[in-house]
Amino acid sequence: MRTHAAAKAKPTFLRGYLPLYRDDEPNRCPGCGGQQWIIGRMTAECSMCASAIPLERFSTWSAAPRVECRGPHPGELPDYLRGVA
Repeated sequence: MRTHAAAKAKPTFLRGYLPLYRDDEPNRCPGCGGQQWIIGRMTAECSMCASAIPLERFSTWSAAPRVECRGPHPGELPDYLRGVA
């Protein structure tokens, strides 16, 4: 007998209701019913009552610059390029 992933998933009434902001359809606020939103990177906030709901699609990349250390190990650098201790 084959089992499907859908058979193992919990029914929607056991998972609970999770409102999501979907950018491809009209969204109503679960708090006041308004339709004006302030959209952020991860959440949408109702402009009437300030209820926040998560976006359906959001990026986890922040606006902070990424720092990567590439190149030689500090022990391999010439003396004039090493940090002062």
